[in-house]
Amino acid sequence: MFRTYHELASCAPSQQQDVYVFAIAPVVGNVLAAITSADELIFLPRDTLSVSNFSTSKNVPHGLTSLVTADGGTTAICAGDDGAVALFDVRTQSRAAQIATGKPVTALACTGNDVAFGSEAVVSVWDRRQNRLRWQNSEVNDEITALSFHPSQHTLLLSGGDDGLVSIFDTTIVEEEDSLVQAVNHGPIHKAGFLGSSDLYALSSDQNLALHSLTLEDTDTAEPTPDQLGDLRPIIPCEYVIDVFQSGSDHVVACGSHGKSRVDLVKVARGSKLDLDERIVLEGAHGEEVIRSIFADELNGVIYTAAEDGRIAAFGPGDHQSLPSESSKGAKLKRGNGVDVRYKPY
Repeated sequence: MFRTYHELASCAPSQQQDVYVFAIAPVVGNVLAAITSADELIFLPRDTLSVSNFSTSKNVPHGLTSLVTADGGTTAICAGDDGAVALFDVRTQSRAAQIATGKPVTALACTGNDVAFGSEAVVSVWDRRQNRLRWQNSEVNDEITALSFHPSQHTLLLSGGDDGLVSIFDTTIVEEEDSLVQAVNHGPIHKAGFLGSSDLYALSSDQNLALHSLTLEDTDTAEPTPDQLGDLRPIIPCEYVIDVFQSGSDHVVACGSHGKSRVDLVKVARGSKLDLDERIVLEGAHGEEVIRSIFADELNGVIYTAAEDGRIAAFGPGDHQSLPSESSKGAKLKRGNGVDVRYKPY
């Protein structure tokens, strides 16, 4: 039987009107970082979501598109249409460095000292320690919409784009044609990433989800048949897919229904069917507005969402009446029974 989470708190952190919250991400100090359509990088306390205790960083890129974190949550990295990638020290909330890419940045990823950014028909990796371009590939054919580094083989970079391809690159290989070690043709990519160390997922702009095995250098072996989960809208049912994210050892697909003001969270795993009876449902999520970003705080059993209504909301199970304080240990999102725990509208 599915479990229902209710809203514990919410806020509208921007001081501007008619603002979307594009993305949220956890950072150090029990803080939530967020970027908005008003070109704001905002830091909020996770245990209160209090707008009276938030801060906004200056000198952010224009036309913000992407947000990732690094260095154990002490660095927030954001990028924009102006081609700038800015790195902020969360502890001082000041800009520590900036990369001028020369092209609008549409996707970001980071591992160690490597910052990957995608643009129109090019994927690049910047070494932020040496402050130089380390690797680049222009064999892609369209705008990049998703980037992700492999969780353990950090020189492997996944990219997905509007050309319909999910590509895996070995960023230690300079020759562009040789650096491509696997490609999956799925359709215009909305979201894509790794499912653990041996699989990947591809979500198309028409909400079709597929799970593939990594083959990499094993060119003599045919790729195992992928799990074609199909269009999730009639299956869940939902109206759009927000994202696929990791929660503990599990991966979860988050599906939104603005007509029903809810989000359905369902586990996904290679070789397994969707178990719709063991989902988590976030009720009353952002009214009729589209949800852009989601984050699961496992330690405290709280799920955060951000949407086009300009609000950030926190959800918890029925026994949670308010957000756990920073000092409380909280209950982890249960495992075994159910889920452990930037969307472009079409």
